[in-house]
Amino acid sequence: MNVIIAYLETMFSAYPQTARLQEAKAELQAMMEDAYTGLIAEGRAENEAVGQVIRDFGNLEEVAPVLGIASDISATHTDAAAFPPVTLEEAQGYANAKQRTRRRVSAALMLFALSPAILIVLPVAAESGLVPITDGIGTFIGLMALLVLAGVGLLLLLAASRETAPYKRIAEGRFSANPTVTRWAESLAEQYERGRTRALQTAIVLAVLAPIPTLAFALFLDDSTWVDFWTVIGVVFMLAVVAIGLGILLPRGWAHDVAEKLGHSAPGRGNRQR
Repeated sequence: MNVIIAYLETMFSAYPQTARLQEAKAELQAMMEDAYTGLIAEGRAENEAVGQVIRDFGNLEEVAPVLGIASDISATHTDAAAFPPVTLEEAQGYANAKQRTRRRVSAALMLFALSPAILIVLPVAAESGLVPITDGIGTFIGLMALLVLAGVGLLLLLAASRETAPYKRIAEGRFSANPTVTRWAESLAEQYERGRTRALQTAIVLAVLAPIPTLAFALFLDDSTWVDFWTVIGVVFMLAVVAIGLGILLPRGWAHDVAEKLGHSAPGRGNRQR
C-alpha cells in the first residue's frame, strides 16, 4: 500500500497543488485502496495487487475525466515535442522487458570479460611446461575459447535485444516527456534502489581489490622463474573478479536504468518535466 501512496504522490507532483487537485487526489487514493483491498481479498499477492492497481489507475490523463480534473491538468507546454509522448503502457512493457533480459545481458558481459582468460594463461603455462602442449597450440586454443565465449555473449545480447525491440523508440529516446511516466519510473527505481546500492558498493570493493594478486606476484616473485606464470594468473583472477562484479551489479540496476531512460527524451524534443 505504501508503494501505491508514493506512486499517487508522484502522479500529482507535476501539477499545481490546488484545492481541486488535492480533492481529486484523495478521491483517487480511495479508489486505488478499494481496488487493492479487493484484489488482496481475491487472493492476489501484494506485489501483483500493487501492479494491477497502478496499471488500472496509474495514468492520470486517463482517469482525469472521471475525477473531473481534465481541464486542470491540460496545461499547454511551451515546448512542443516532435515525438509523441511515451505512454504508461509502453513504459511498463519496456520495464518488464528490461527486467526479463537483465540476467542475459549480465551473463553476456561476464563472458566478454572472461573471454581472454584462456588465451592469456594457456600459452604461458605451455611455455613453463605445466601442460604438455606447445605455446603455439596454447595460443590457438585460447583464441578458439575467446571466439566461443564472445560468440555466446553476442547470442545472449541478440536474444535480449529481440525482447526490447518493440520499445526501440524508448531505447533511442525518440519520445517526449510524460510527467506521469517519469514519476512512475522514479517510483519503480526507488523500490529497487537499496539492492542496487548494495550491489554497487560490492562491485566497487571488488574492483579495488582485483589488481592486488597481480601486483603481489609481480613484486614478491620478481626473481622467481615462475613470475610470468603467476603474473598471468593474477591477470586472469582480476578478469574473474571484474566479471563477478558485473554479475552482481547489472541484474540489480535495471530499474534505475529504466528510470534514467524514461526521464530523458530526445535532446531538444521535449525536456524532462519536474
